[in-house]
Amino acid sequence: MVDFTLCGFIDEAATDLAGQVRALQANRMEWVDVRQVDGVNVADFSPEKARAVRAALDAAGVRVACVGSPIGKVPLRDPEAPHLDRLRRVCATAHALGTRRIRMFSFFLPEGTPRADLTDEVVDRLGRLLDVADAEGCTLYHENERDIYGETWEQCLTLHRALGPRLRAIHDGGNYVLVGSDPLAAMDALLDWVDYLHVKDARTAGMTIVPPGLGDARYPEVLRRYASRPAPHFLALEPHLTVFAGRASLEKKSAATPTAADGFAYPDAETAFAAAAEALRALLPAVARD
Repeated sequence: MVDFTLCGFIDEAATDLAGQVRALQANRMEWVDVRQVDGVNVADFSPEKARAVRAALDAAGVRVACVGSPIGKVPLRDPEAPHLDRLRRVCATAHALGTRRIRMFSFFLPEGTPRADLTDEVVDRLGRLLDVADAEGCTLYHENERDIYGETWEQCLTLHRALGPRLRAIHDGGNYVLVGSDPLAAMDALLDWVDYLHVKDARTAGMTIVPPGLGDARYPEVLRRYASRPAPHFLALEPHLTVFAGRASLEKKSAATPTAADGFAYPDAETAFAAAAEALRALLPAVARD
C-alpha cells in the first residue's frame, strides 16, 4: 500500500501565520509548502521571519516539505547576478525552515522569438541556478507553469534531458490542462524525474479550476504512476479554488475560479481549501489499494 504524504500551500486558506497553522491542523496536515506568510513571499523572508515561521510550525507539529519560491519566474534576459543572489537567500531560508527542497520555474521568454531558439539559453541559466543550489546544499524542483519555457511536457522533457538528475520535476496536472498539454502523457514522459506532485485540477471546457479529481488532470491515473516512484510521495495541495490573498502576484494570467454555476462555490478561502483537501483524500483509497 502506498503511503501518500499530504501537504499544501496553506496561504490559500489563510494569510496570517496563526490562521495558516489553524488551517493545517483543521485539515490534518503535518507538512506544508511555504510560499507566503503574513503577505510576505518566502523569497523575501528575513532570517528573523524564517525563524518565527519555523518556531510556530514546530510548536504545531508541522514540518516544511518544500519552499514554494518564485525562482526562475523572471524574464529570461533579466540581469542574472541578482537572481542568483536571491536563490542563495532562498537556500538559507530553506535551511532555516528545515528543508532542502525548493520549487522553481524556467523563465518568461522574450516576445517574438521561437521557443526552440531559446532552449540553449534557458538551459544555461538553469544550469547556473543548479550550481548555486548544489553549493548551498539544496535541490531545485521545476514546476510546469503557463507562460514560461517549461509549460508543456515536451519542453519540460527537453530541460530534464539536458540538465540530468540534479533538476527534479514537480507535476502540476492543472497547469498542464490549462495549456492543452496531456497530464498523463507528461507523467509518463517525465516519470524518472517526478519527485513531487502539486494537486490542482482544471477543466478544458471554460478553462476553469475545479476540486481535485473533478477536472481533466487525470489524477487517479497520475497518482498510480506516481505511486511507482520511490518514497516519499508528497501531494502538495494547491487548489486555486478562490482568489486568495496574493494570488495576483503569483500568476501572470489566472484561470477562472469555479462559481455556483459550475457547481462549486465557497464562502471563503478556508472553506475552499478544506473542500479541496476532502476531494483529494477521496481519491486516495482506491489508488493506495492498487
